[in-house]
Amino acid sequence: MKFKFQFFKLSFLFLILLSSSLYSQQAFAPYERQLWVRPVFIHSEYDSAFLAGQKAKYDDNVRITVANLALEYGITDRLTADLTIAFGKLGRHRVFNRYFGLQQTPEVPDKYGFMDTRFGLRYKLLDEFDSKYRWMPTLSLRVGGIKRGDYDRNPQSLGDGASGGEVNLYLAKDFGIWGLGGLGELSYRKRENPVPDDILYYSAIYKRFFESIFLTIGMRGQVGQGGYAYADPRQEPPWNLVRYPQPSFYGINPYDVYVQNERPAWGRKEIFHNAEIGFSYVDSFGNFYTLFFSETIAGYNTAKLTTVGFAVTLPYNL
Repeated sequence: MKFKFQFFKLSFLFLILLSSSLYSQQAFAPYERQLWVRPVFIHSEYDSAFLAGQKAKYDDNVRITVANLALEYGITDRLTADLTIAFGKLGRHRVFNRYFGLQQTPEVPDKYGFMDTRFGLRYKLLDEFDSKYRWMPTLSLRVGGIKRGDYDRNPQSLGDGASGGEVNLYLAKDFGIWGLGGLGELSYRKRENPVPDDILYYSAIYKRFFESIFLTIGMRGQVGQGGYAYADPRQEPPWNLVRYPQPSFYGINPYDVYVQNERPAWGRKEIFHNAEIGFSYVDSFGNFYTLFFSETIAGYNTAKLTTVGFAVTLPYNL
């Protein structure tokens, strides 16, 4: 029973949110001396997860609410500086509570903290609207940094749990027919140990109605590079079949101390693939409003998140 309880206690300590929010930086950017202010509000819930090659079902919903503020300033028509800050709440929950309370994990209280901060410079390599070729896309390259927030990393984390850097390639193209267009992203993110590196992608098609209404359907995901399946190798084949003595000194198992300090949950390999749909509206002042929905459809060591959110981009000429 003790081992089974430990498995559940450790197995749901996966990373639950990326530091970047939905509908953040894209290929399109503000022009010189123009500031884009983008507040984003996101609410996510889950009661199940992808744990390596298995699925887990929990007894309580875990709720995450995040408020983001993204600022993008056009230094020139092609060069943009950006900063994204956010504050999040991890709601009170008890993920395992069965057999009339005889088997349960400790209740996690409400937790608050600043999310990982992102900052960087983005350069527009190609601008489809300045090109004489109809097939030319808009292409932007971004180099940025990540500063870990002040949230509690145990037992779950509002961010990825480490500082680092990233390189992002953004693609956009208005097809010029039937109001159709496409958006894309390919990124590489590297952070301090033991958090593994990640490859991130985003691909979407949008349809414009009446010049001011947009419907966007796409996929967003992350593919972890390295890391491990669970914090304790004794839970992974073939070590899960090995029975060996557990030494204890004054009631403390040295191996458990090693696992806690050297193989924390934020060092796991995490993979997820999310399906997204968004509805957007542009008013006569150029403000861009977006309501979006996202669902995790596949993954590895990640929560099966259901997410709803609202974002508005407010342009200011300085």
